[in-house]
Amino acid sequence: MEDGKKRREVKHAFTPSSRINKDNIDIFKLGSPEKRLKKKQASNHKPTLSDQKVLTIVRVPRSNPSSKSSTPKNARVNKSTNHRRFVSSGDRPNSSSGTKKPQNSNTRKFSMDPSYLAPAVCKYSYLSKTGYIPGNTPKTNQDNYFAHINFANQQDMYLFGVCDGHGFYGGEVSGFIKQRLPVLLAQDRDILSNPNKSLTSCIHRCNLELSQINLDVKFSGSTLVVVLIKGNTLYCANVGDSRAFLGRQILDKTDKSISGRKWMSIALSRDHKPDSKDESERIYKSGGRVEAYQDENGNPAGPARVWLKNQDIPGLAMSRSLGDGVAASVGVICDPEILEIKLVPEDKFIIIASDGVFEFISNEEIVRIVVPYYRVQDCEGTCDAIVREANKRWKREEEVIDDITAVCIFLDIPH
Repeated sequence: MEDGKKRREVKHAFTPSSRINKDNIDIFKLGSPEKRLKKKQASNHKPTLSDQKVLTIVRVPRSNPSSKSSTPKNARVNKSTNHRRFVSSGDRPNSSSGTKKPQNSNTRKFSMDPSYLAPAVCKYSYLSKTGYIPGNTPKTNQDNYFAHINFANQQDMYLFGVCDGHGFYGGEVSGFIKQRLPVLLAQDRDILSNPNKSLTSCIHRCNLELSQINLDVKFSGSTLVVVLIKGNTLYCANVGDSRAFLGRQILDKTDKSISGRKWMSIALSRDHKPDSKDESERIYKSGGRVEAYQDENGNPAGPARVWLKNQDIPGLAMSRSLGDGVAASVGVICDPEILEIKLVPEDKFIIIASDGVFEFISNEEIVRIVVPYYRVQDCEGTCDAIVREANKRWKREEEVIDDITAVCIFLDIPH
């Protein structure tokens, strides 16, 4: 085992029926594989969800607040002038607006057998890698993520999400959202009848609670992108510049050169950037201003940022977030944009990730990375490949590396 890696088992995600069958659980209480095999042969039992094991690999953390944090305007600029974030052609779908210490480590979790999960989601995996800042060896991973099957005690409901913290307490903010938001949603009376309303109200409530706990969020906050699947309906709520998209397979009977199969990405969210027309108008009306850092020649350097009208703070590089009390005073909001779509059998996978993935990689490029792994149903390999490629691009383009987090969900939508 490599240095800095630890292994541990986590609790199984049982369905209500599998909780009753004690014999299945006893198999894994036996000490060795030989004893488990003898027990299985004696009982002649068929595999159930209780046989599914979920493995978590925890890599020891390294890191500190990310470059997206709210910093004075005269602080050192780590981004190059030509640095830009990839934007895909399908990145702007029509949509409607609607402290706990985080796990500071590189973590991967994956389901072992797709046949044991309920319809719609057949397999999922996630991986997070701590970024790098020169001279800052113990950097903290400020990304967080969550995955819940049988959400709100509904066998056909799933909840997945990614939070990308920024600022001095960014990790604590994203960790709070990870723990608190799923609880609020599961307890909300509208979660089944009106998921759009439930997502909006619970995100607002979570943001309000952030300001009431013992945590200074004046210059710290987090993005949030959530995917809720209920039956064959998907709801994506987005606040900030993390991203989610759908991978769809297109059957083309006329094109024999590619075996009649093509793929496309369908954006489930749009990035909330200060220089977007609707976002900048709101910020200016609220008494803020939008501009990028400037180099020694007065030329724009890096992404557009939100500032107070007469002060060079906070310098936030997104127009929506949770937390960020100072930025909220000049038009940075936590209102989620929610997209609702019906899933079809051609929808094969969903990718949810922090901007550490999308900074230098487009949605279409990620589709090309994912498809070979999807064909062999290697969900954990998908996350490995995405994070590895994102890390390689950061090393090639920048001196720093942002925290990188990806969640991959394989779908099996019935006809």
